[in-house]
Amino acid sequence: MPVKKILQETCILAALMILAVFVCSIIWSGVTAEIELVLLLFGLALIITVVNYLFDEFLTLSIIVSYITKYIVFTGIVMLMGFIAGWFYPSNFWMAFIYVGIVFALAYAIDAFRVRMDIRYINEHIRKNRVNLS
Repeated sequence: MPVKKILQETCILAALMILAVFVCSIIWSGVTAEIELVLLLFGLALIITVVNYLFDEFLTLSIIVSYITKYIVFTGIVMLMGFIAGWFYPSNFWMAFIYVGIVFALAYAIDAFRVRMDIRYINEHIRKNRVNLS
């Protein structure tokens, strides 16, 4: 099983486990501040994932321009959600740039790793087909 698939299935399973535990906790004890925070983060992740999909489907930008644009847009979304949810105050809104930057850097590293693995996988298949054709 490729690393990409393992990471993807691990994240999906972890998200389902967290949601299942929180649903049970909500039923038994109501929505606590911690549960509300995680649910808001899930909602934020959904919004950012949809926006990211729309960017990739409908805009054709160079890689660097795409990353810069997404960083700015995602930071704006995080700020808006942060002000609505009370995560940020006007005096510390700049923290959104740091949070998004950290997550963006991690996502970029994972994406770069996945691309390298995909390239390696494709090259292996090309080599095997060349050997079989000879």
